[in-house]
Amino acid sequence: MIRGLYSAASGMFSMERKQEALADNLANAQTPGFKKDDTVLRAFPKLLIQRIQDFNQNGGGPIAGAPQIPGQQVPVGELVTGVYAQERIPSFNQGPLVQTGSPLDIAIEDQDIPSQDINGRQVKPAAFFAVQLPDGTVGYTRNGKWDLDASGNLVTSEGYRVLGADHQPVKITDSIQKEDLSIDSNGNIIAYPGDPAKTKTAGQIGMVVVQNPFELRRMGGNVYQSANPVPFIQDPGETNPGVSLNQGFMEQSNVDPGQTMADMMMTVKAYEANQKVIGTYDQSLQQLYSVGKING
Repeated sequence: MIRGLYSAASGMFSMERKQEALADNLANAQTPGFKKDDTVLRAFPKLLIQRIQDFNQNGGGPIAGAPQIPGQQVPVGELVTGVYAQERIPSFNQGPLVQTGSPLDIAIEDQDIPSQDINGRQVKPAAFFAVQLPDGTVGYTRNGKWDLDASGNLVTSEGYRVLGADHQPVKITDSIQKEDLSIDSNGNIIAYPGDPAKTKTAGQIGMVVVQNPFELRRMGGNVYQSANPVPFIQDPGETNPGVSLNQGFMEQSNVDPGQTMADMMMTVKAYEANQKVIGTYDQSLQQLYSVGKING
């Protein structure tokens, strides 16, 4: 009976963690380039329940004066002792692209990247923008909603500086306004594209392709980090494997609000079901205590 209490309690804890992940997904349903997290539930190690047959059940009677020798073990079945939320696994499926018309709204198109076999599992690589974090390290994001700061640096909506193909922050000089910029599918930034006398290259956006994006760590602020540096597409020996940019478009979150709300309601129902199980066990224990209580 106590084991049943633990199993129901583990279910409540797991549903609570799953609900937290769903709530975080729903809160970022409008965050550009956000990737939802899926909660993985796993069972605790199973127990194999067996009983021991006595001598008589094995057939044959006891010998006069001989000790009763227990028989072989008889399998009863498996017992699952509970469930736990092992981890959150991000989904790197591309979100829908929405046209905004803003010159510094850039969306990555990486659907054409072929999947790769990693440890016997098909994994689809994912492309990211490279940004400079406040501590000087490199982060990776899909947020392509950018602007120019007071110093002319190209920054994300969170304030991170966008890195160029030269691994340095992209800085637009000569008082060039964002309306005067054009960005092609390879990330080349062209200033004054409509005026041949003034047209010039103002830089190139740095992009990376992470072969196994599930190895990335979410750092908050819609940014991921890798334990090992990821080479830029423009680095020597690196090519553009089916990655292109779309200026004037924004990649939306890949969170489905309707499905997420439905999952949240199912999670609440599962939580309540485990809660009722604990309540039933509590009533049974109270009755057992009343039956066994010795009145003075």
